[in-house]
Amino acid sequence: MLPVLTLFCGHPADAATSRVCSHLVAVPEDRDVACLRVLTGRGMEFDLVCRECDEAGQPAVLVVVCEGCVDRLVEDGEMLGWRGEPEILERPEPLDATVSGWSLPPSSGQVVDLAPIDDADGSRWLALTADGTIVELDPDNDRVTVLATVELVDEPGHTPWMDRQLRRRLHASACGRFAAVVDDYGRYGRVVDLGRGGVVTLALDGGDYHANTVPFSLAFARVDDRPLVVHRTRWNRLDVSDPATGELLTAREIEKTSEQERPAHHLDYFHGRLLCSPGSRMIADDGWIWHPVGEPSVWELRPWLDGNVWESEDGPTRQRLCFRDYYWNGPLCFVGDDLLAVGGIGDDDETILPGVRLFDVASGRELATFAGPAGDWFSDGRWLYSAHPDGLHVWDPLTGHRTGTVPGFVPTCLHRGTGELAAVADGVLRRCRPA
Repeated sequence: MLPVLTLFCGHPADAATSRVCSHLVAVPEDRDVACLRVLTGRGMEFDLVCRECDEAGQPAVLVVVCEGCVDRLVEDGEMLGWRGEPEILERPEPLDATVSGWSLPPSSGQVVDLAPIDDADGSRWLALTADGTIVELDPDNDRVTVLATVELVDEPGHTPWMDRQLRRRLHASACGRFAAVVDDYGRYGRVVDLGRGGVVTLALDGGDYHANTVPFSLAFARVDDRPLVVHRTRWNRLDVSDPATGELLTAREIEKTSEQERPAHHLDYFHGRLLCSPGSRMIADDGWIWHPVGEPSVWELRPWLDGNVWESEDGPTRQRLCFRDYYWNGPLCFVGDDLLAVGGIGDDDETILPGVRLFDVASGRELATFAGPAGDWFSDGRWLYSAHPDGLHVWDPLTGHRTGTVPGFVPTCLHRGTGELAAVADGVLRRCRPA
């Protein structure tokens, strides 16, 4: 048996992968410490240096300390930022980089958002135009069909927070019968039945308390072949409704208590962007808690409907995944029903490194971390697609390898039925099926 060496920190223990500068050796536990992470260029490996060494203008002298000392610096110390570049793992694989273009007729108007009809027989999409019209796009048959026009409540006096501008967003049920038009970073929206000419079945109001900090919380789901819509009804409350009738399916009331006592099931959480997993098993919520701290969370949909109306507040399947000061509204994507890719590596908005943190949604356990993916994310259950300004990047979410790129193609959504990624720009629907 090999002897355990006494390290520079004075501890006879296993050596850490990360090295530290001399000022960070054996820092007393009662002293606050701050450090920068210096990437070594080997995956996500990094060394730790203090501010003084970082500002010295020359490479710091680094020494080896034990795992416990490094863990304390990483977990309890203040992170000042990153230096250097991470290694982007490459594993080129064949992909189809063909991007097709289909010009919409000028009468279609300016498209402001696009949503797939996942269960359609072929490549069919819903598009929202600037005047509130919803049209169906059938590019393979060269057909555009006007379905409805949605009138939304104006939001005069809206004040953007951190440059989050009010914008119209289109959501579509997988069957294509129902759509929702909402104001991201606002409070209002409408759910409409396109099978009945766009009749409004649900008027949405998410409340005005810090609504300008988050996209409007809404996602379509399907349970037992029944379409459902999950939506915000207050800053800290979500509900499930029937999009055909507007019927509330998660009725519940919080019992009032004294002003000093927090009532049971009270949730101090500002609901944000919602995602439904491909099989409608899980809901992901990219919201935040006061002061503010971003906190993506997940929970199961069926127990919420069948057994516990408080599942979204404090149910046994709800998992709080990670915490980042002032950081939310970043990339977020289900990889199948069991994994959630959360964007941003770091502890706060000033130290976020573009990349993936991959979580098991059942346990909340972080499975992998790798740098690289940025922009909007999509997944077909096998690959993770990231829409960078320079084009589409394809990743293996389990290993962190980039397997290919489609230069110049920047999609905004994924059609789960056909596997196509798509976007509308300058009146042209562009599509690509890389896998």
